[in-house]
Amino acid sequence: MTRLLHVTGPDDPAILEAAAVLALGGLVAFPTETVYGLGADGLNPEAVARIYAAKGRPVTNPVILHVADVAAARGLVSHWPAEAQVLAERFWPGPLTLVLPASDRVPSIVRAGGPSVALRCPDHPVALALIRAAGRPLAAPSANRSQHLSPTLAQHVASSLGEVVDLILDAGPTEAGLESTILDLTGNRPRILRPGPLGPRELAALVGPVDLWEGAVKTGEVQAAPGMALRHYAPRARLELVAPGTGVRAVSGAVAYVGLGSLPTLPEGVRGILLPLDAEVVGARLYALLHELDDAGFERIFMERPPEGEAWLAVRDRLQRASAKEQP
Repeated sequence: MTRLLHVTGPDDPAILEAAAVLALGGLVAFPTETVYGLGADGLNPEAVARIYAAKGRPVTNPVILHVADVAAARGLVSHWPAEAQVLAERFWPGPLTLVLPASDRVPSIVRAGGPSVALRCPDHPVALALIRAAGRPLAAPSANRSQHLSPTLAQHVASSLGEVVDLILDAGPTEAGLESTILDLTGNRPRILRPGPLGPRELAALVGPVDLWEGAVKTGEVQAAPGMALRHYAPRARLELVAPGTGVRAVSGAVAYVGLGSLPTLPEGVRGILLPLDAEVVGARLYALLHELDDAGFERIFMERPPEGEAWLAVRDRLQRASAKEQP
């Protein structure tokens, strides 16, 4: 039976309990500053395999290894470029994942059989304390069923994964609300594989021009990093994106309409939800709102398309993938 322990900080005894579970090959859900992660010993292939089974995650989708510091990260790669050092010094701990050539220490299942490994040092006191207590890098994708909404509360983890998690550490809501920016440093020029809280301009200020990968990996193809599939981050309700101010015609069933900055006149029976025209606020609130609408039984959600521009890059990415049709 899954245990849920409330954690008050990095010195909470629950962290040592969680580290003991991880040492035995168990699964522990824990908070980061972005979303809750489903953690296992990242150097134990059998433990990592439990993550894939629990999530129903395709084996072509690699997992991020979470480390306590730069020294731990350098021990997991075959090459640590100057760009990685500069970025880590500025943004670690923080919501930046670096994709680098993997060393032989990294199990194949972590890399989805590819040559690179994704590494991040999370900026959350409980996450860092758990990694240090475990004494190992922690493989930790988001703690939810594959393709579904990422969790920003411990309760979201329990609802999505039920009894397949050995222990959930509850430290309250996450702060950023969207997953980390993933930057690939294995090519000729840095390339963002998944937009996140850190944008191209912030990264380019340190390492020069940064490319942005925009597309979708086909089913069955190995991904270089998480979040590259056509459909991801999806609520149970059918999510549809509409132009700002469009509104909806009379529809049947439980329907919600999410406006950005203002709400148009809506038909009777449609629940209107107003979010500010602020990318950071929307990003922090998005998953929690979609979870709430799912839990309330809404069948369709219409949401206004975010504006263009770098500030909205991560929100646009998540909404486009969440609203994509199921892949065959």
